[in-house]
Amino acid sequence: MGTIKILIDEFNDLKPVLQEHIEFNEELLPHVYFGECNEFFINYINEDKPQVLQRLFSVFEIMATQGNDDVVNILCVTILERHGDDRKVLNTARKYMGKETRELSDETEKGWGRY
Repeated sequence: MGTIKILIDEFNDLKPVLQEHIEFNEELLPHVYFGECNEFFINYINEDKPQVLQRLFSVFEIMATQGNDDVVNILCVTILERHGDDRKVLNTARKYMGKETRELSDETEKGWGRY
């Protein structure tokens, strides 16, 4: 829940998504919740607003560097894989990725045989 708290503290528009998620599922399902946030992440990336993306990718870097195996898995499988679905999104995202997030993204893309 620590990463989610950091995320919703930075991005207030994701708090209602969390509330709806918990009401619907009657519990927190982290992969599902971050999957529900992906469209917000993609919209942020497509808007290409540096201040917003620096904050977003700072959260992702925290996930990459301070998260346990489950958190890193969420970052790779649920978030970074989605970025790689669209080359334009991935290229914009890479401009803001921290070192560890970039390495995880590169590994994810290699694993999928993309780009």
